[in-house]
Amino acid sequence: MFDVKDRFNRFMPYRHSLIKEKYLASAAQDQALEFFSNIYGLAGMKENLFRALVSDKQINVLLVGPPATSKTLFMTTIQQKCNNVFYFDASNTTGAGLIEELYNNRRTRLVIIDEIDKLKKNDMSCLLGLLNDGRIVKSLKQIRYDFRIENIKVFATSNTLVNLSKPVRSRFQVYHLDEYTDEDFLNVVKFCLQNKLPEEINEMIGMLLIDSDIKDVRTAIGLGNLLKKEDTKEDVIRVFENWNSRRMRENLDYN
Repeated sequence: MFDVKDRFNRFMPYRHSLIKEKYLASAAQDQALEFFSNIYGLAGMKENLFRALVSDKQINVLLVGPPATSKTLFMTTIQQKCNNVFYFDASNTTGAGLIEELYNNRRTRLVIIDEIDKLKKNDMSCLLGLLNDGRIVKSLKQIRYDFRIENIKVFATSNTLVNLSKPVRSRFQVYHLDEYTDEDFLNVVKFCLQNKLPEEINEMIGMLLIDSDIKDVRTAIGLGNLLKKEDTKEDVIRVFENWNSRRMRENLDYN
C-alpha cells in the first residue's frame, strides 16, 4: 500500500532531535561537513563526531591534543548547533562542581566537558557512572545524590590522558589531534580569516606567527580583529610587533 506519510518524510530535510539544523544532503559525510563548516579540514573526524551525535546509542567522544588544535572549537560548535546541551568548563575551579550542576540540569541529553583532565576529584570519581548509563551516586557535603540522566552522551576535551584512569578512557572513543604543521597552521589561519581580510594579509599574519613559533589560531584571529581590509603590509607588521613586544612569555604573578 502506498504510504503518503513515509514518502513525505523521505523528501523532508533530515533532522535529528539532538541537532537544531536541517540538512538536504542524504550522505552523513556531507551533513557533517555542513555541521562543522566553521572548522578547517579533518573531514573524517567530522563525520564520525556527527554520526556519534545522531546515533541512538550512547557514544562518548574524547578529543585529545595540545592547546590550539581546534578541540574547544569542535565543542563550542556542537554546543551552538545542538539541543539540550550542558557545557562544563573543568578548568574553572570556582562555583559548583559537575555533580551539582548535572543535578540541576537533569534534562540535558549531551554533556560537554572541556579539559576533562582538570576535573575535581569528587567529579572524576562519579564519571564512570555518567559514561556507563547516566547514573550518578555520590554523597557531598551531607547531601546524597542519586539520579540518572536518560539517553546521555558525553563529549569532552583533554590536553593529556595522564590524569584519566583506564576505565574512564575505555568508555570514550578517543580522537587525537596533532599539533599543526606550518602548512596546516597557515591554511587554518587563512580559512578562519577568509571573510575578514584579504588573503595576502591573512597569510602574512600566519607567517609572522610561525616565524615567532606561535602557532595559535586564537592569537591569529585576535590580531586579525585589530586590522581592516584597507590596511597595508606595513600596518600588519606594526600591529604584530606592537603585540609581540609586550606579550606574556612566561607565567608571571605580581601578587
